[in-house]
Amino acid sequence: MRATSLRVFVGIAVGLTALRLLSTIAFLLFGPGLGVAPQHVTTQVFFLLSKAFLGGLFWPVSLAIEGFVSPLAWLFYPWPL
Repeated sequence: MRATSLRVFVGIAVGLTALRLLSTIAFLLFGPGLGVAPQHVTTQVFFLLSKAFLGGLFWPVSLAIEGFVSPLAWLFYPWPL
């Protein structure tokens, strides 16, 4: 039973991480822009990708902190919903 629940938890974490990373990459490629100075673009891109990755990987904590405000915006980070 423990192995099955661990597989489910890891599967959810991998799925959420992939969805949030794909959403962030789509935002970076097709979104409205970052709105930062040109010298800070690399920093902003790294921040968005790392927040998407870690938010999906540690989804119970991230969902508890940010997800209650807008679950759909948490899922499709960083699109403004």
